[in-house]
Amino acid sequence: INAEYMGHFLSVYFFSKPSTMSHWETGLFECMEDPKICVVSWCCYPCQHAHQKAVVEGKECSPVDCILAGCFPLCCNYMHRMALMHKYGIEEGIVDTILAIWCCAVCGMAQQQRHLVKTGNKPAGCFMD
Repeated sequence: INAEYMGHFLSVYFFSKPSTMSHWETGLFECMEDPKICVVSWCCYPCQHAHQKAVVEGKECSPVDCILAGCFPLCCNYMHRMALMHKYGIEEGIVDTILAIWCCAVCGMAQQQRHLVKTGNKPAGCFMD
């Protein structure tokens, strides 16, 4: 994980606080609400991660993020999910976050994608309109 990302993660997550707390737009296991998101999250997990990360950080998508997510999926997804939750003020316990990533990473990735779409921040991902 590169130092720039780690610095951004630490500054966003630990040093700034959201104004209000909210919840995920959809549940973790509502994967079939949008089957396309579910399939893309399953088949192109690292790319989906990179596109979401770019939206959350407000930058261009990087192939390095795809590679990192492919090599270190649990670590990258944890950091990304925490940054996304912080940006949108989502309340979720650390145990829930770890279980979502460890037990059903694809469901978690799809949940994150649905949240971004429903909040108007649709990442341009593989096969996504």
